[in-house]
Amino acid sequence: MKSTDTLADTGFLVALFNDGDAHHAGAVAMLQQLSGRRLYTVWEVLTEAGHLLDDRAWLHLLRWAAAGRLTVLASDPADLSEIADFTERYADGGADLADVALVFAADRTGIYNVLTGDRKDFDRYRSPRGQRLKRIWVKD
Repeated sequence: MKSTDTLADTGFLVALFNDGDAHHAGAVAMLQQLSGRRLYTVWEVLTEAGHLLDDRAWLHLLRWAAAGRLTVLASDPADLSEIADFTERYADGGADLADVALVFAADRTGIYNVLTGDRKDFDRYRSPRGQRLKRIWVKD
């Protein structure tokens, strides 16, 4: 994986595939700026996006990923205890499973760029290896 590769969080994917989202145009513009970069996410993010998108947008996202535009990574069940510890460490801010899975994926892949509008969480998270994720999309 290259240093220009990027992880995608739920908020970015929802904005990208929901043309009624207030941040849709910004997400589309960001995707155009990222031309040539590989995009990755985790199943937990894809699941969360599925709950927030309507059926048409959800199917579009799935087909977009299936066409190779988004690589979906599996979380490692061996990390569950560490995921619990991480979640507990950030419990005051409500660390959700999708965010935590992205943080763990960052360490596994070496990809620390993340498309997210979630300043509150991603500005304070440090990966288990002590790395800070770099937000490269800000929706406000």
